[in-house]
Amino acid sequence: MALKNIDFVGRWRLWFVISGVFLLLCVGAVALGGVNLGIDFTGGSAFTASGIQGSPSTGEVREALPGDLGERSIVQSVGEEGYEVRTPVLSEEGYTDAEVRQALEEELGAEVSVTSISPTFGGQIRTQALQAVAAALAIIVLFISLRFEFSFAMAAMVALIHDILITIGFYALVGREVNLVTVVAVLTVLGYSLYDTIIIFDRIRENAPEAGYNRQRYDELANNSIRQVVMRSIYTSVCTLIPVVALLIFGESTLSDFAFALLVGIAAGTYSSIFIAAPVLCLYKAWRAGRGAPARGTPKGAATP
Repeated sequence: MALKNIDFVGRWRLWFVISGVFLLLCVGAVALGGVNLGIDFTGGSAFTASGIQGSPSTGEVREALPGDLGERSIVQSVGEEGYEVRTPVLSEEGYTDAEVRQALEEELGAEVSVTSISPTFGGQIRTQALQAVAAALAIIVLFISLRFEFSFAMAAMVALIHDILITIGFYALVGREVNLVTVVAVLTVLGYSLYDTIIIFDRIRENAPEAGYNRQRYDELANNSIRQVVMRSIYTSVCTLIPVVALLIFGESTLSDFAFALLVGIAAGTYSSIFIAAPVLCLYKAWRAGRGAPARGTPKGAATP
């Protein structure tokens, strides 16, 4: 079946079931396994070892850490002759930054730099990150409510929350570390997903009649509006994902984490803009009509289904 012949609104149950399965997996991964929060949020120390003599393995780098600290640390390669070691809060483990740095320098023959974040500061960063996401969502709701109407804002919010849960859930599924780069990626995904959604909503508004509401007519109008722009959204997403995949494959750890969040978020955002936002909008308008609440532009006494 050609994509432009799909009933995007009428088959909303199918689209919601598909999203529900993914959301169930993602929420389950977060609830059972938890999100792997980095030291940006939990506190800890990050040691960067460069100019390492020889080619030690990740396991050998772990063994270079004093005591059993290596079992609770994250070790990632950085370039061809470097490693990044992220440890828990050392004061709680009975060590100091100087002791760990000295152990790495002696065992690996490397130059080691360290960055430490206290648990209190990490908690502040976590709170500020959540506030940034909440503020972005609030501003989006306000803008769409003023530019379109509240029903459009509500549908867009459902799609955006869908994208955030999918992105964070996939991080939990694969065990990737959530850090400040992830927050930047999530905010980027929100903007990209909203761009796709606004394109569809703007076409629906342009095609909508000046007065009156009829569910069958409005659903068909929404379907036609999506069909007019769906290939544009897909082509834009595919072209965007090509460099993102390249970053994911060839980028270092920080770039790879950023690219992973973008890859999942853009894919989820494209899907939600087409298969979630518009059906939610139509269902909400039908619900309002059933409760006797006239939509904007509906004359008093106009017929409703």
